[in-house]
Amino acid sequence: MPKSNERWWALAGPVFAVLFWVAVFTLETSTPGDKATAATVMNYFNSHKGRTLADVFLAPLLTALLIVFIAYLRARAREYEGTVTSRLAPVVLVMGAAVWVSGALLGSVTSLTLVTASDHVQPEVALTVNVLANNAWIPFIAGLAVTLIGAGLTVLSTRLLPRWLGWVALVAGILSLAGPGGFIGFFLGPLWILVAGVLLFLRSGTDAVVPTARESVDGSATPTPSAAEPPVMQ
Repeated sequence: MPKSNERWWALAGPVFAVLFWVAVFTLETSTPGDKATAATVMNYFNSHKGRTLADVFLAPLLTALLIVFIAYLRARAREYEGTVTSRLAPVVLVMGAAVWVSGALLGSVTSLTLVTASDHVQPEVALTVNVLANNAWIPFIAGLAVTLIGAGLTVLSTRLLPRWLGWVALVAGILSLAGPGGFIGFFLGPLWILVAGVLLFLRSGTDAVVPTARESVDGSATPTPSAAEPPVMQ
């Protein structure tokens, strides 16, 4: 596929962000806590069955959009391999996204199980899964945090995007690992993806030829100028 067409994949990020916020603010409500009784849990999911199922079945689409965006970001980072200062950063980005997606799908599985158990009047199952669901945020936040850290390091080492965007992702990712700080990544992560996706889309990829690294006398790598060098965002 020509690079001029490949850049449309960058819009998977903004679409993911918008749908994520739609799900959070319109479909997800305050679910029963881990100390709720079985009757409370079943009453809640029976009365919120439609919203819960809509949220559950939206998860695969969100997962696909996130994977496409991360794959595109990784592919664009490959163009800078001649001058990249950290080859580990894109790997951290991809692995973090894998954990993030797994955490999101785990949440959908528990929600669907709660709806089924409540509909079939299985109080023991509903009570047990509800406790699990209240603690299933750990892989979600951990994956999101690692994704942000990997994205930040990737941007800082390649300058594929403005450096300030890399620092925002890196700091947000680190803070998200600090227990209650996870809410920072929960809201900032999708926003970062939206901004990054728009910027990547606006950048032309038709003439992106990355300069090769030239070893200087002291052993440090310096980029070789090229007329077709992609512009570096400041």
